[in-house]
Amino acid sequence: MKRLIVSADDFGLTKTINQGIAGACRDGIVTSVNLIPTGEAFADAVRLMKDLGLGEAGAHLAFTETSPLAGARGIRTLITLDGRFHKNRNLFLLRFLAGRIDLDELYRELKSQMDVIAMAGLRITDLSSHEHLHMIPAVLDIFIKLAKEYDVPAIRFPHSDWSALTGMEAAYRRIILAFFEKGVGSSLRAAGMIFPDHFRGLLDSGRMTEEALLAAIRSLDEGTTELVCHPGLLGPEVRERYGFHMNCETELSALTSARVKELLRERDITLIRYGEFLSDR
Repeated sequence: MKRLIVSADDFGLTKTINQGIAGACRDGIVTSVNLIPTGEAFADAVRLMKDLGLGEAGAHLAFTETSPLAGARGIRTLITLDGRFHKNRNLFLLRFLAGRIDLDELYRELKSQMDVIAMAGLRITDLSSHEHLHMIPAVLDIFIKLAKEYDVPAIRFPHSDWSALTGMEAAYRRIILAFFEKGVGSSLRAAGMIFPDHFRGLLDSGRMTEEALLAAIRSLDEGTTELVCHPGLLGPEVRERYGFHMNCETELSALTSARVKELLRERDITLIRYGEFLSDR
């Protein structure tokens, strides 16, 4: 049996991203959403979840691109002079490798984010991170600690991803994934964390066209797969502040495509929520 969890990241980033994700839930194949508590439209996302009848969500914790929730005095190594996180994963990684990130500060900030999601009254199904930075071993340790503190059974594990894309960017992503994959898997298993059998979407991240999505579906193996996506509507705030999401409407179109829905029916692939996957464990 092939089962597919289609997870939309960054729910709460902006109102137009929220609108696109809600549309992908109502009219498309998205089955699960991942709330980003540092997003500027987090409250709007929580409201939309009630409209969508969703009582569960993943916690999509962030320490790049957005703004922190903990007080600035306690997390000085995580922020720039304007009080925001560093703009992208590359800048964070440079500081991390230089020993300029205080992990106690990172734990304090991420705990604040977990508290905000918990106060929304939602079941937290799993943890993931903005730009997948929890795959750094020292950061993963913090995620495992938080998962146990908040009784969250699962942490995202990008592994054995597949993509039809070629070129330098695709090759770079494959190398990075291969470098971290074994260690992340071992750590999660040792900690008793749960994750789906297979993963799709990291290699196609930001470039999930209809053809890419169709190819990903054709590649699915037996068992449960999590496919991560980033749909949305391209509002002015996205253009100004969140360049990674410039293709969000293309992803929304793919996720609501009649061809994609038909292929799922032809292949007898069952769409499930993350909570349904957990209930089988």
